[in-house]
Amino acid sequence: MSSSIQYDDHDATRVFGQRPAALAAAAPLPDASLAELQAFAGLNPLVACASGLLAALATIRASITHPDPAGLRPKLLQQIQQFESGARSRGVAAETVLIARYALATMADETVAGTPWGGTAEWVRNSLLVTLHKETWGGEKFFHLLNRLAEDPARNIDLLELLYVCLCLGFAGRYRVVDNGAAQLDALRERVAGIIRPVRGSYERELSPAWRGEHAPIGKHNRFLMLWPAAAGTALLLLCGYLWLSFSLNEVSDSLAFGKVQVKMPAYVPQPVPPAQPLLRRFLAPEIEEGLVEVIETAGESRVLLRGSDLFESGSASIAPAFEPSLARIAAALNAVAGSVTITGHTDDLPIRSARFPSNWQLSQERARSVLRHMAPMLKDPRRLSAEGRADQEPLVPNDSSVHRARNRRVEITLRTGGA
Repeated sequence: MSSSIQYDDHDATRVFGQRPAALAAAAPLPDASLAELQAFAGLNPLVACASGLLAALATIRASITHPDPAGLRPKLLQQIQQFESGARSRGVAAETVLIARYALATMADETVAGTPWGGTAEWVRNSLLVTLHKETWGGEKFFHLLNRLAEDPARNIDLLELLYVCLCLGFAGRYRVVDNGAAQLDALRERVAGIIRPVRGSYERELSPAWRGEHAPIGKHNRFLMLWPAAAGTALLLLCGYLWLSFSLNEVSDSLAFGKVQVKMPAYVPQPVPPAQPLLRRFLAPEIEEGLVEVIETAGESRVLLRGSDLFESGSASIAPAFEPSLARIAAALNAVAGSVTITGHTDDLPIRSARFPSNWQLSQERARSVLRHMAPMLKDPRRLSAEGRADQEPLVPNDSSVHRARNRRVEITLRTGGA
């Protein structure tokens, strides 16, 4: 098979065109429902082989807890391997299977990381994408691959449809953190559907054009069965109402918790402030020079600022493995200076709404606690540590651009000595 598209990267991942195939009239495109996914899979060997994995990921995405998070990773790896075997047995080219595997591993990693129980440091270090492709930037590369495939939709139709199904089932990648990401993702899905439709052809608007209803008397048993849809619909409405009230309550509670309280105080005449003595700056000079941390020191106080974009994955409270040596160096510096240590999490002003983090306050608090849990074993006296979340209430700069928002997403480690 001749290659038509390649993704220029050090990884062996490449995009190749599909074999030309007869383009018969197709069934409707999927709209993210699993029932339609099964029907859609009849046209596409990649979607057919991945349907079991995609159905499992849809269930995982909606779960609040999991009975065996540690055992989930080998099960997902096994399902990806079964997908590979099934696709090759259907005659799909090895290069095409490789691209499909990359997309499925990326989607699986994002799905697990977005659950309340899945965003652990262990999964970040040993994600499916790292295991299979030795990469960590799948949320960006997924869309590069999609753009390359769209250059020749007739040859790459099966891969295009698989990536489209991933988008319909909730994959967001880089659009999860950019401004107006949801709207951009909706527009992208529409564009991909528009690319696929001319290749697969038009479809019947009616699900069953020849269908005719049968008039039959409704017995008592059937009347009882008809109550189930109403009961299920009522339960769904109640659940939606509960979630809406929960998110609304968190939004209101954030504003109340961080609202400014005006208290009239008598005029205060400040005393001369003694010059600041360097407490942590000399210990963290290498990290400061590399731009990993920023240290602000005043009399009796040192603040170490850690950029959230370096310290955490997007929307996660798990510490990035690459930053662990820096935290160890900070802990060593704290061991050399006495005083209390407060770890404070901060976010930008873009609200987060997920099952694990209903509001920015929960996200900022959990990030601070994550740093505390990581550093506590390295301190001689871990009782010095405390953690708190401040959400978006203490920005360093105005939240008026993506650059400024990235600066405001941070964790501060504040050391206060007896002189404070």
